Amino acid sequence: MNQTLLSEFKRTLENLLGKDKFLTKEEDLLSYSYDSSYLIRLPSCVALPEKKEEVVEILRLAQKYKVPVISRGAGTATTGSPLPHKGGVVICFSKMNRILEFNEEERIVRVEPGVLNGELKNFLKKYGFFYPPDPASYAFSTIGGNVATGAGGPRGLKYGTTKDYVLALEVVLPGGKVLKTGPSTLKCAVPYNLTQLFVGSEGTLGVFTEIVLKVIPLPSKRVLFVSIHEREEEPLDIISELLKKRLTPACAEFVDKTTILALTKRNILNLFQNKNFSSLLFLELDGEKETLNKEMILVENFYKELKIFFKKAEDEKNIENLWEMRRSISPSLKILGKKRFAEDVVVPRRFMKELLFRIRNIEKEEGLYISCFGHAGDGNFHVNILFDPENEKKALKTREKILKEVLKLSGTISGEHGVGYIKRNFVNLELSPLQIEIMKKLKKVFDPDGILNPQVKIPD
Repeated sequence: MNQTLLSEFKRTLENLLGKDKFLTKEEDLLSYSYDSSYLIRLPSCVALPEKKEEVVEILRLAQKYKVPVISRGAGTATTGSPLPHKGGVVICFSKMNRILEFNEEERIVRVEPGVLNGELKNFLKKYGFFYPPDPASYAFSTIGGNVATGAGGPRGLKYGTTKDYVLALEVVLPGGKVLKTGPSTLKCAVPYNLTQLFVGSEGTLGVFTEIVLKVIPLPSKRVLFVSIHEREEEPLDIISELLKKRLTPACAEFVDKTTILALTKRNILNLFQNKNFSSLLFLELDGEKETLNKEMILVENFYKELKIFFKKAEDEKNIENLWEMRRSISPSLKILGKKRFAEDVVVPRRFMKELLFRIRNIEKEEGLYISCFGHAGDGNFHVNILFDPENEKKALKTREKILKEVLKLSGTISGEHGVGYIKRNFVNLELSPLQIEIMKKLKKVFDPDGILNPQVKIPD
């Protein structure tokens, strides 16, 4: 990056935005130098636009001065994607956080990228609607970031992920060109499906300024079962059996024995004191009362036949209290290692037990704690390799072993967290040379100078 051009870019942008919306001091930039990964990378400057026109001008100037552009939501990414490769301007969307429109008849909502997932859920709840994708970070992650990574969550089995709810996008391209990817309708067969091309693109193709989402009515009732299991893999068998009975849970969350150890050390599992178990299953059902009652009886009878101990909650407060155990996992894992590598791998559901078995073997071989929990309903494991700093090389080796086993089982190295920098070197193992070639050509179409999130997602 040419330093003379960068200096001129910064002066021009500061005049445009003002000092309150343009940061250049190192102490200010530090706040934007990290995300939820282990990487730290300092940007050259940070822009905090309040409206689309400012984003357009930033992208126009960035192309003119050949300055890298990195989009950032709330910094909850686990792969480094909202961090600069080697300097550049970070566009943070914390000030573009407005819900622009909600149309109850059309069942759509139009938002700016900085709207928090949790805030959108609370807004829609007042009208009896909801936006189903619910990553663990939903309370503080942004819709723009969710779209950029293709975020999922526990409800993916029944309701799908972010890609299933994005109807249209307004995207600013390098040079300041504004692209609308499609109309705000539930059906459209005219253009290529550019909307889905941008979902999961991690800021490498364009910068979002508006997002149109499909929303659906809130189910009238929920019920949550939390069961304990002596055999670690038993919850994975249960999910398969329940699906064969044509039951589709809203959520089916698996918690393994290593995670149980961390939660126990943190006194999170007092509800199950004096019980001997190796895994947990969170099974949530929702729907209309009559149908839900039938499904609830089916699950209760199934558990009783297998002599499985469980807790059940039917009112909102108790349901949320039980879910707090699941939400406590991420901070609790720190007790097993000062550092961690967090993966979100996916395999076909039928191979989940086999993957768990292989991970346990790797755990024994390497002598590191490996936590393996997540969305059992759609084959998505969150694999956390926990280690102290002196064991980082061993942890890197462990990570490579696990990702290669995932690919051997017809899986993918990322289901909902994206690729970023951290998994970029493994993309060649998953995708064919033709797939990578096409991705590079598509990026060239939208970003001819390669200034959008360079070195993210696409391998060399």
